[in-house]
Amino acid sequence: EEEGGVLANLNDGDMAGCIPSLAACTGMRSLTLNYLNLSTNSCAALRSVFPRMATLRVLVLRGNSLDDNCTRLLAQGLSGCKQIQSLDLCNNRISDNGLDVLVQSLPTSVDALYLARNDITLARHVLLLRFRVLDIWGNTLCPGGTRVIAASLANPESRLEDLDLSQCNVGEEGAATLAESMRNNQRLTRMSLGYNNITDRGWNEFSSILCDASSINATYNSNHTLQRLGVGEIPEDE
Repeated sequence: EEEGGVLANLNDGDMAGCIPSLAACTGMRSLTLNYLNLSTNSCAALRSVFPRMATLRVLVLRGNSLDDNCTRLLAQGLSGCKQIQSLDLCNNRISDNGLDVLVQSLPTSVDALYLARNDITLARHVLLLRFRVLDIWGNTLCPGGTRVIAASLANPESRLEDLDLSQCNVGEEGAATLAESMRNNQRLTRMSLGYNNITDRGWNEFSSILCDASSINATYNSNHTLQRLGVGEIPEDE
């Protein structure tokens, strides 16, 4: 499972030949296949064995060579895994197309999606309402990417509670966009925004949202749900 380990010498074809043996593990609840050079052939093999893993709840495929086509194969295979809750595809090569496939095709039971360090830019609109946990840190979002996220946060049907946008090229303008989207949000409790070149001006955009002291009613109607913001970058009061 470790990068650089003995199994790292295996290629996609080798792993595709090994994966069918997992079909015997019908009671498996968690499957981790990290840093094994998994790609299209391996994902096609996984598509075939997933239907026999009805109790699978957690799938971790970090540090492989998964692309957008792989997400399609995985989603097809997981369609019958009605208990799966968490999917971790960090450190792969998944772009906006792959994200769109995951949003539209994963079982509704999946409420935690981890896609850190992929190739996601959010260059087009995609609804992210369905996930409770979404981790996309380390993806370089396009200039309008934060507006895509903000649209989901501002939607009353959003289920997002934990959102990691660290090192995502958010910047000052993006911080202001995200802050405004939190005005009426009553679900999100944690938003990580570390390493995004946000200065005091950007952080201050959240002040009136989290604690509007302009009047008693404004204070009452402020966002009292968000409990954690940033990663050690929020300036302390002097």
